[in-house]
Formats: sequence, structure tokens, C-alpha cells
Amino acid sequence: MLRGFEYFLNAIHYCLWLIDRNFGNYIGNIVSILLSPIPKLFFTKEYQKKSEERLKQSQNDYDRIFYDKETGFHISRAHHLFGYFYSCYPGYLSLVLLGIYFRSCDELNFIIFWILIGLPIALGYIPAYKAVFVKNNYLKYFKKFEKEDEHWHRKWKRITIVFCIGSMLSTLLGILTAWGILLF
Repeated sequence: MLRGFEYFLNAIHYCLWLIDRNFGNYIGNIVSILLSPIPKLFFTKEYQKKSEERLKQSQNDYDRIFYDKETGFHISRAHHLFGYFYSCYPGYLSLVLLGIYFRSCDELNFIIFWILIGLPIALGYIPAYKAVFVKNNYLKYFKKFEKEDEHWHRKWKRITIVFCIGSMLSTLLGILTAWGILLF
């Protein structure tokens, strides 16, 4: 059971990384197309040639900064996106508890307010953190997932999108539930 949970979360994390990386490549291509006429218009051919050589030399640095699976830009964004989307699910409980708290109390105590928000999210995030991030567990799964075929990747990208939409709906449902508790 736990292996299935771990596999699921790592597949979601992997697909978030792929989606972010592909989106970054798409935006990078657009920027490159838009900026490509500038050297031809404003620089000499000799400078253009030197510039192209420098770009080739800096490609390794660029790849490390953006695509490194431990410290790169896209993996960092995938970590954050995964945390945000996953936290929406236990966030539902936080919102329900806030609705109950506001209904039963006349005064707002900020300490209790933050405990009711933070505790369910923090406790709910611990299993996900252990499954994905402890000892960079995700890297082991990334190696497995990279070997999977196109069908697997399509399936899990769809599951990831449903997971993300579900997390947003969970937050919306939590807000509506808290509001319902408060009013009725």
C-alpha cells in the first residue's frame, strides 16, 4: 500500500517536472525567436561569430542551472508546485476546522487560527515529504520513469492534471464548507 502511495506521489512530482520543463522550453523558444534578429541587425559578423562560440561554451552552465535534477530551476519549481498542490488536500481539513472555530468563538485568537491552518497541512505533508524528498528518493523514481514508454507518460500527465485540478477543487470545497458551517 505504501509503495503504491510513494509511486503515485513520485509520478506526480515527475510529471510536474516534465510539464514545467516543457513549458520552459516552449517559452525559451519563443524568446529565442523574438530576439534572434537583434544580433543580425546591430552586431558585426565577427561579433556574431564570437557570440555564438560563447553561447556554445556556456551551454553546460545553462543546462546545469535549468535542468539539473537536484538543484536546477525546473526541479525547484516542481518541488514547490508539488508542495502547493499536495497541501491543498489536507488544507480542506484546515478550512473546515476554521469554519468550526469561527462559528463557536466570538473572538479571533491568531495562535489558534494559525494552528488550525498549519497543523493539518503540516501533518498531512509529512508522508508526502518522506515518500518523495527524503534522501532525494524522487531521483530513484525519475530513473525508472524516464525508461517508461510514451503511453505511460501520457497517462501520468493526465493523472497529474487531474491531481492538480482536484487540489484546487479541494480548496474551493473547503472554503464553501467552512462558509456553510459558519452560516448554518
